[in-house]
Amino acid sequence: MSLERSAQGSQRRFPHRGLPRVSYARGLNWALLAYAALSVAAGWAYVLSRVHADYEQTLTEERNRLRAVSATLQTGTLAMLNDGVGAAVAGANELQSAKGLIEASRSEIIATLQKQLTGGSYVRFLFLTDGQRFALTSRTAASGTPVIPAWLTIAAANSEDTWVGAPITDPERPEELVIPVARRVAWDQGKGLWAGALFNFDSFDDLYRQFSGQVVTIFLFAVDGTVLVRAPKLGGRDVAAGSSIAASDAFRQVMSQSNSGIVEAFGSVVKKEVIYAYDIVNGYPLFVAAGQSRDAALAAWRERRQVSLAAAAAFSALVLVMTALLNHYVLTLRRREHHYRTLFNNAQFSVFLLQGEKFVDANSTAVRMFGLDSEFAAAGLRPWDLSPEYQPDGQRSDDLARQRIETALRDGGTTFEWLHKRLDTGACFPAEVDLSSLSTGNSVLALAVVHDVTVRKRAEQGLRTLSAELMRSQDEERRRIGRDLHDSTGQILAALELGLARLMHDSFTAPAERRELLEHCARLATQCSTEIRTASYLLHPPLLDELGLLSALRWLADGFRERSAVEVRLDLPVAMERLPRDDELSLFRIAQEALTNVQRHAGSPWVAIRLKVQSDSVMLEIEDGGRGMPTPAGGFSDKNPALGVGLAGMRERIRQIGGTFSVESTGAGTRVRTILALHRVREHPVSPPLSYTE
Repeated sequence: MSLERSAQGSQRRFPHRGLPRVSYARGLNWALLAYAALSVAAGWAYVLSRVHADYEQTLTEERNRLRAVSATLQTGTLAMLNDGVGAAVAGANELQSAKGLIEASRSEIIATLQKQLTGGSYVRFLFLTDGQRFALTSRTAASGTPVIPAWLTIAAANSEDTWVGAPITDPERPEELVIPVARRVAWDQGKGLWAGALFNFDSFDDLYRQFSGQVVTIFLFAVDGTVLVRAPKLGGRDVAAGSSIAASDAFRQVMSQSNSGIVEAFGSVVKKEVIYAYDIVNGYPLFVAAGQSRDAALAAWRERRQVSLAAAAAFSALVLVMTALLNHYVLTLRRREHHYRTLFNNAQFSVFLLQGEKFVDANSTAVRMFGLDSEFAAAGLRPWDLSPEYQPDGQRSDDLARQRIETALRDGGTTFEWLHKRLDTGACFPAEVDLSSLSTGNSVLALAVVHDVTVRKRAEQGLRTLSAELMRSQDEERRRIGRDLHDSTGQILAALELGLARLMHDSFTAPAERRELLEHCARLATQCSTEIRTASYLLHPPLLDELGLLSALRWLADGFRERSAVEVRLDLPVAMERLPRDDELSLFRIAQEALTNVQRHAGSPWVAIRLKVQSDSVMLEIEDGGRGMPTPAGGFSDKNPALGVGLAGMRERIRQIGGTFSVESTGAGTRVRTILALHRVREHPVSPPLSYTE
């Protein structure tokens, strides 16, 4: 029987026989550490991937927002430019249709332009020029001189059809700036005519305020890098207007890419990394741009990143703490298991654990006791694999083992003696087994503790042999004493009786007092002779050796009836074969001791002696109708010394000759029963009987 800490068996938990459990526990520690490291690494990898994906998504969303703002700016700017430049072109076309531009006077040109000046307030002036003449008008009056101003550098446009100049001071509002924009108009055999307008883009401030939550700056710049408008204004004035960004990294990226897109560069005004979305104004050498700093664009992402990193850190800390706790518990369990295994293997008795009918573990003592190769060799064996086929009582070992296991699982435990067998030599040895049930959650195991009782059995056998020898010596001594009393003391008393009888005959004429004294002495001698003869017969009746058990029992019954005045009911066979001398003597002594107990303790008016002979056994039964014994039915106890010693002697005497002995006691009486099997092999030879002579 074997003790296994796992219901799957030692060989499943430790596939290599030589692998110690401590190494398994250390491997579990390393496995926990590896699992924790893998979990932390996987957690951080996931969080970092999510943070990076969120970063990319945030940038994509920000770029898309900036593109939307840039597209809105491009649409608005194009509408404003068309309102001004389109009105100037319409005025030029009207003049050419009427009488020709050359024939029109300056006042007619101005009047025509004023009539076309119907756009928004952002269109401050309309102008026309053919390279030699110049006309400029506002909603109220003409401004400037007919001389072409210095800011009108249309010659720089070369072959372009549109032209944008640098910001100039508003002719009517010196504190403000306007942007000149013109378009080429064909007339008079291919001669060039430019129609344009001066624009005030203060409305960009309103657009900036509209998108202030989404952008840090918006501006308009020419293809040559000249900044035309920028919002917000610094100190209430557009100080950036007219400056050039041609040398900036952002402008170079714009010019190297398509007419619309996204660039990222360091903002010279905001002094930060800025994301710009730009679009070209269709039909004009102008770009609109909207910018947002990376810090502002990624602010929400950084907050989410902090939360994600904090969650990852908390998860990592939790995993590490749990791993530390698990490692602590594993180490504690490992130490406890080490202590347990040390105690388990150093125990001086064998310990086994059964799951169902199979062993799952065994300690080192079991390995030595049962001749196993190792403690793992017991795994898979069954109790009857370590037992002979039959137990001493004749039952099969497998059937009886199943009964014992069922009893232990049902009642919680049982103790019994068992005959085991070594697996290496096949030698059998007796053992005492304590079998108890163990509940392990979903399964119930059986724990068996096996004590080798070979030494005790040898001692008991020696005691039984000694007891038999003592009883035999006692019987021999009784024979000798009975023979001496009969042959020596009895004969002397008989001679004394004869002498007293002769003396009484010779003293017939003696005085009466002397004669009475002689008669009294003769009676005493006769009484002594009778008691000596009775004592001699009780010590060892000659009838037992000469005539057998039936005659001895009848003589015993007659003597008991005379001495105790108790009715004796005999139920004996008419005749029977002689039994071995030791058997007859043991049965006689049991009957003798039982009658003595009835006389001393039972208080019964009757006693029955029954002897039944069957084909294979002899049964002797002595029953009385007395008060019984103060012990449980069917047993006896040494707590009552007067009864206990006699009954123990009877039991031991019958065991010496291989019989069974039982006592049944109730309030209605006591029954002593002895059964002796016939034709059995005797343990000791029978000595020849001693004869008595009279």
